[in-house]
Amino acid sequence: MTRVRVRWWPLVFALGCGARTEPYLAASPAHGGAQSSGTGGVAGSAFGGASFGGAGGAPLRTRCTLTSDDPRVAGIKPDEVAMLDAAQFVEGDVAAYHWSLAAEDCDAVVQNAQFKLQGVDSRVVQFQPSRPAPYHFTLEATGLGGDHVACNLEVPVEGIGMRVELCWDTSTSTDLDLYLHTPFNEAPWFTPNATSLVQALNDTTCNTSNATANLRLPTRLDWGYADSPIAACNTPSFQGFLALGRCPNPRAADDNNQFIAIGTTERMQLDNPRSGQRFRAMAQNFNNLPAEPHLFVYCSGERAGAADAPAQPRSFVANNPGVYGVMWRAADITTSVDASGRVRCSVAPVTNRTALTINDPSF
Repeated sequence: MTRVRVRWWPLVFALGCGARTEPYLAASPAHGGAQSSGTGGVAGSAFGGASFGGAGGAPLRTRCTLTSDDPRVAGIKPDEVAMLDAAQFVEGDVAAYHWSLAAEDCDAVVQNAQFKLQGVDSRVVQFQPSRPAPYHFTLEATGLGGDHVACNLEVPVEGIGMRVELCWDTSTSTDLDLYLHTPFNEAPWFTPNATSLVQALNDTTCNTSNATANLRLPTRLDWGYADSPIAACNTPSFQGFLALGRCPNPRAADDNNQFIAIGTTERMQLDNPRSGQRFRAMAQNFNNLPAEPHLFVYCSGERAGAADAPAQPRSFVANNPGVYGVMWRAADITTSVDASGRVRCSVAPVTNRTALTINDPSF
């Protein structure tokens, strides 16, 4: 069944769709640190716009400033392979290239980051992003004469609708679960007075038992949203829906419960929320083992908010978890849809007494 791991850490949010959380998540863009060096900074900033110390061959110069809808990085979508050509950013006689990419958000937390990067020492790098939000690259080049230039690039990744992601440090051993509450009521998260969490699951929430490609509950979740074109599910996270011949909304990626998936991010996608709807995201610790969860919200290609679990209970573990265990109501997400259909989101922490509970399924 769906499994959930949760911990309490200081709750952190960027309010407003697309707002950044640097003051809370780190001065660099990477949450939890970068896997590769030098990838902080602002889009298009350049280090050494002209070469230095070179002799032999044309000196190197950079063209790293990116504008809105820059054709060099336009049209990149989650889970699709894109090519970035260093020759479009560095001019001159180049002897060697090197690309590096910051580990950000869930990519900096889970063991099995789901983006792909191939050819880091080639002029053309292959890049397959996994989240609908900008990625931060550093491109370095060395000239034939030994001169060196480097620049930071904030590469946009398109997105539609709303994406919620949950990740935690012990995702190869602890089973946390991500839940998204229906915007149409404030009913309890689980059926009250149940004797097991599996028995308590219902259609009040989108979860990894009722909204994945392979169901573990008798019926699929249906909140009344139209399906997306089947091509929208032609991605590693949701390609299991291709066999069903439909791409439902909302939908969930595979449960990271160490059986169906291990060491990965749990994610939920809703392509077509309506304006003015409020969704609440929650993480639950299914097997009551230690974890440090992090939640991220993306809307239309921008990070709308992020949160770290509160510090208590320690390690997100309860002494007496009961049926419902530790539940962290991490965020309220309110949507706004403009005339073109673009979804904006405002994200706020849940601050009332139910933000963190133990064995209490109330909203």
